[in-house]
Amino acid sequence: MTSLDYAWDEPVLPPFIMLTVKGAGSSEILCSMNDFQDSKQLYYENFIYIAATYTFSGLQEPGVRPVASNKDAAYAELVLDVSPKTQRVVLKKKEPGKRSQLWRMMGTGMLCHEGSSVPHNPQKPSPRSVDSCMILDIAGLAAVTDNRYEPLMLRKP
Repeated sequence: MTSLDYAWDEPVLPPFIMLTVKGAGSSEILCSMNDFQDSKQLYYENFIYIAATYTFSGLQEPGVRPVASNKDAAYAELVLDVSPKTQRVVLKKKEPGKRSQLWRMMGTGMLCHEGSSVPHNPQKPSPRSVDSCMILDIAGLAAVTDNRYEPLMLRKP
């Protein structure tokens, strides 16, 4: 454990510090610098985008054949999105904060779609149930069937 000496900017004021996590569901707590308590914790959701990396960097892995020869795809910034009407999983341009493009990794290793679940207050530490979300899955019964591609879809776990 390391420590760092700190001199208060205003030594005549009470020794409190406000800690904030900014984001869609920001969280903040007020801590006394004289009495740290383990019970005071910041909570936040750490959502991810599932991105087609080539569409962000234009760099291709060696030995992988290109899917398209279109140069515009190299910087299109495509991520997995879910159409609200059809619930189909498609590639669309990344839109920061768009719930239909946000995912979170469950403790079970499944990818849960944020846009199809009820918004959660990050200040309440109650873990979400695996049964209350829709997960990313393939539409077919088997991962590989006769060298055909299977579309992605949302399913109950």
